[in-house]
Amino acid sequence: MKHLFRGGRRKVAAVMAVALVASLSQVAPTSAAEKPKSGGTLAVGIFDSFPGYCMADNLANSALMAGRTIYETWVEQRADGKIVPYVLSAVENSPDFKSWKLTVRDGVQFHDGTPVNGDALVTNLQALRGALTLLGKAPSPGTAGGFTANIVDVTKVATNTVQVNLYRPQVDFLETLYASGRFFVRAPSQILGGAKCSTTPIGTGPFKLVSTKLNELVVEKNPNYWREDKNGTRLPYLDGITFTFLVETASRVSGLKSKSLDMAMFTSAGEVKQIRDLQKNKDLTVIESPEEYYPSIWMNHRIAPFNNKNARLAVSYAIDRVDYNKVRQRNYTSPAKSIVGPNNIMYNEKGFIQFDLKKAKDAAAAYKTETGKDLEFSFPYTAGSTESLANATQIQKYMTAAGIKMNLLPLTTAEIIQRAFPQQFQAMALLLMEGTGTAFIAPFITSDTSGGNQTHILRRTPLAVLYGILNLSAFTDTTSDELIWQAKATANAAARKKVYARATELIQSEARLTSITYLKYALAYRSNVKGVGELGLTQGGQRKLMTNFGIDFTGVWKSGK
Repeated sequence: MKHLFRGGRRKVAAVMAVALVASLSQVAPTSAAEKPKSGGTLAVGIFDSFPGYCMADNLANSALMAGRTIYETWVEQRADGKIVPYVLSAVENSPDFKSWKLTVRDGVQFHDGTPVNGDALVTNLQALRGALTLLGKAPSPGTAGGFTANIVDVTKVATNTVQVNLYRPQVDFLETLYASGRFFVRAPSQILGGAKCSTTPIGTGPFKLVSTKLNELVVEKNPNYWREDKNGTRLPYLDGITFTFLVETASRVSGLKSKSLDMAMFTSAGEVKQIRDLQKNKDLTVIESPEEYYPSIWMNHRIAPFNNKNARLAVSYAIDRVDYNKVRQRNYTSPAKSIVGPNNIMYNEKGFIQFDLKKAKDAAAAYKTETGKDLEFSFPYTAGSTESLANATQIQKYMTAAGIKMNLLPLTTAEIIQRAFPQQFQAMALLLMEGTGTAFIAPFITSDTSGGNQTHILRRTPLAVLYGILNLSAFTDTTSDELIWQAKATANAAARKKVYARATELIQSEARLTSITYLKYALAYRSNVKGVGELGLTQGGQRKLMTNFGIDFTGVWKSGK
């Protein structure tokens, strides 16, 4: 086995150099002149709710930030994009990238007092892949069953070491284990706790649960947290945090100005004006994520009209991405030139359908010639959100100009997600794909995440739907599927990038899905909030300062001003 990581053997200086030049928006003002102070609480405004905490309960964006105060991940992502051990202490892979040994860090315990060890890791992985569901021991894995479908088996080989065998070679398996910060280290007592799995989160994080409801999560300091700062002070510094779901942007802005909120998170999907206004406020610090989030319009290939290529082409050609970016994003981010952004390994502009009103009208006419019907479809948006309605209305404007009828469908966020997995809409806009790697890209654009494994544990069960449930366009393309798996097996990064680019071009030329603009996220906080982004990772280097799930609160403290 090849040793990818061992604790304490990484060189910090090179990592820090990369992190410092990566992005000015990823640099937070330092509080080096002040010493961290323990105590105090924070009030944080977010734009997502808390549906639950079990495997199938996906916390979105800003709610994920809150959830990650309770939970940690087996691995973490450095500022340079590298995935490194976190609650794990070491990782090894076989030369063919089909077997991976994962070793758990000593001395970490769950909030219920039980140890984090090889048994806990096995329980987590078996729950994620659906094995415990089949045995009647745990709730459904939800979409995690699709993400982990390349796993063949999970075996404890030592007290703290587990071996994971894969069906297909996967160079980026650690990205899958990270799942863009979503595959939490959950206590077995939570996973095996039946209905309580969704309502009682038990992790290893710096904070533990006080109370939770749909619009609020309250956490308090974990006195037995495993990390200390460089001076030997046990983390975290804060006594507690209250996260409140405030769907309207104005509520988060007014909370910051009135000082009822210490911190609030925002998205460029309709909140750019407010972000820029907050940046002018001398009493606030505003940090931004990289432009690494790629919202898509998913067109359902299983039903009309998007089982027809001309319908997909018509919609893709009809969208004026430059105009949308100006009107709805105020040029805060970039209009899309690929289904992923320039920082992603799959980025390729070839085959991407750009705005062309004449071609849109021609494709709509071709659709009518083939089917005898005018091109018409329904499109959901979040009821009660003025920004979501405005975004949908802007897209509707482009469709109308091309002679396409787009009917707007107001639904709650919960209703949209419920009907999206599996896909029941004709088309929808949803941010799923993100980051620089493929672990949170490939599952959404492949038809079988098991890699064609006919003996997979879910294959002959109702859970087999999970192999393709993440592909919201519901298309099957064996050629692009195989290119993606070929890339995942390619050790050389440059060669891997070329194979991915071929897959991207093919998917884009068939208009399987399309993108309009890329997204960023912003976090604004008051001057008494300190330490943001200053605590390094256990294996050296810094994590990303700001992402779609905000910041890490482990080293944050409050000055008391």
